[in-house]
Amino acid sequence: MTYEELGTTLQWKKNLLFAGVFIQENMLHAVFDRYNEMSCKQWLLLSVLKAFKTPPDLSTVARAMGCSRQNVKQLARPMEKEGYITMERSVEDARSLCISFTEKGKKASRENTAKGEFVHEAIFREFSDEEIETYFALSVKMMHGIEHLEKAFQQERI
Repeated sequence: MTYEELGTTLQWKKNLLFAGVFIQENMLHAVFDRYNEMSCKQWLLLSVLKAFKTPPDLSTVARAMGCSRQNVKQLARPMEKEGYITMERSVEDARSLCISFTEKGKKASRENTAKGEFVHEAIFREFSDEEIETYFALSVKMMHGIEHLEKAFQQERI
């Protein structure tokens, strides 16, 4: 049965949309793992690092990636061993580790920028410009929904 055939009621559509987030993530990971030397999350880490003018600490990167500091550290360790990044103590706070690009990491980041265009073209091939704008607006709403979920879990103490 196809996703379109399953989505017959609003509740089923909500279920499929929610599950679809995880399914799409798994599919992206599988494709990246097959065709790239770094994982999808490592690729994201390099992309996030590009956004900072000075080397960010692990906590800052974690907030930008929507994950835990420990998660970023686990992603960063093998990347440091492979020579893409370095992790060094912050000058301002010796308790914080900051992540910097190496020359190899800068080169990989530039290559990923070009590859990103290829990835976006493939993923969004079936979307019109208007659909991309709509999807973007809906994705922002989903991010807000996740924030509401966080608050709801905090209040419920489940």
